[in-house]
Amino acid sequence: MSYLALYRVWRPQRFTEVVGQEKTVTALQNAIRDGKTSHAYLFTGPRGTGKTSIAKIIARAVNCADLRDGEPCNHCITCKDINNGNFMDVIEIDAASNRGIDEIRDLREKVRIMPAQGKTKVYIIDEVHMLTTEAFNALLKTIEEPPEAVIFILATTEPQKIPATIYSRCQVYNFRRLNISEIVERLEQVAFSNDISIEQQALFLIARRANGGMRDALSTMDQVFSYKGKHINKNDVLDVLGLVDDLFLAKLMDAVFDQNVATIVEMLGTALNEGKEAQQIVGEAGWYLRDLLLYSILGDRIDFSIIGENSRPFLDKQRDTTDKDKIISALKILMDKVEKLRFSEGNRFMLEMAFIEIMTVFADQEEKKQKRSVKKTKAAENRVKTDRIEARDILWGKILAGVKEKKIPTHALLSQGKLIGVKEDILYIGFKKGYKFHKERMEEKENREIAEEIVKDILAKDIKIQFIFLDDEKYNSIIVKKAIEYFGEESIDIKD
Repeated sequence: MSYLALYRVWRPQRFTEVVGQEKTVTALQNAIRDGKTSHAYLFTGPRGTGKTSIAKIIARAVNCADLRDGEPCNHCITCKDINNGNFMDVIEIDAASNRGIDEIRDLREKVRIMPAQGKTKVYIIDEVHMLTTEAFNALLKTIEEPPEAVIFILATTEPQKIPATIYSRCQVYNFRRLNISEIVERLEQVAFSNDISIEQQALFLIARRANGGMRDALSTMDQVFSYKGKHINKNDVLDVLGLVDDLFLAKLMDAVFDQNVATIVEMLGTALNEGKEAQQIVGEAGWYLRDLLLYSILGDRIDFSIIGENSRPFLDKQRDTTDKDKIISALKILMDKVEKLRFSEGNRFMLEMAFIEIMTVFADQEEKKQKRSVKKTKAAENRVKTDRIEARDILWGKILAGVKEKKIPTHALLSQGKLIGVKEDILYIGFKKGYKFHKERMEEKENREIAEEIVKDILAKDIKIQFIFLDDEKYNSIIVKKAIEYFGEESIDIKD
């Protein structure tokens, strides 16, 4: 027997085998079980989500000779003939190829003929939105009042193109995109059944690349399987799909944020030379920025789309330095470029321009970051200065209070001075030149000893006090200049 693609082998044969469309499956199975099927159904949703597969299950179920709980048996002659495409009463029409009024008129003539093999004649019209306006009008009367033993199942990926007159005459079921975990689970079953060894990261990549479509996921797995055989890793999937890994993207976005054009151009050139697709690089960069944006807002509560262990440190750093509004602007640019790259011949040029363009979005961010850094540095310096002055003032207050308890006249003399600071084992106290009397009296042995005793108690070590003059206009004294060198000018700025 010739080889069958995985998506054909794993096409659901029963309602219970359908992945991710639980509400639709339950409603249809119950209707068939209870004999309440509609004359016309409209299945809408992205490609590869099960529309045609479920249509064929319905076709078998309404004709099955051994129907059980709304499920076709898949063993009777009718089910087998339908599966093999040999059943006259199940008619599949591709509207993309049979979109004109003549084809629909032919359908209208044949629909009146009673079923030849089974109980119900089923018309499955795929991509029904491709029909012309005239064809839709010709189909309308037939769908509105079909013969009793006829069911129409219309399938489309673009429901907005279906005329309201057709839409309103059908039971409409919306098929959703499958999530990554649902696709990965089915891929694991396929790998196990085919004795394929595949890394979890490779499964994740295939599932994400499928964009919610199981058929695309199985087709990709088939392609990688043909390329690498039964041992598949993450790099094999990257090679087949023309993708770049998350670490490459992290370094590339670092170059973008750092305004490093040379690195951007070099990295993109290397990726293209390795066979990576320009459109895929831009698309993957968009996913990376999506992860960065949501991580900046929600933290660890998000499910990463592309970030792995290797790129996580880059993401942590970029989260703290990147503006969220800039990320959104860059994302819009990348999404626009993805579409344009699909039809562009100058892919390398457009790819480089795409990343240089988003680099300019983050250009003023770098300037703001530098300004913030300078501002933070100045603020830190100011805090240090403030803390130092506050500590000096607290110490000075304690010295004056201690001296006052010992001897009030000594306190009266000392209080006219100003504590400058402490350096090693010397405490400097300054007096304006107009307080020469006070300075000289404090230098007397009795007063000095009282002050030094208090300072020793407070600082818990022997300290010598040096009294110096401060000039109101200018610091001329060599001693004062030395004090400035020690403590900074703000420490000896004396205000009346």
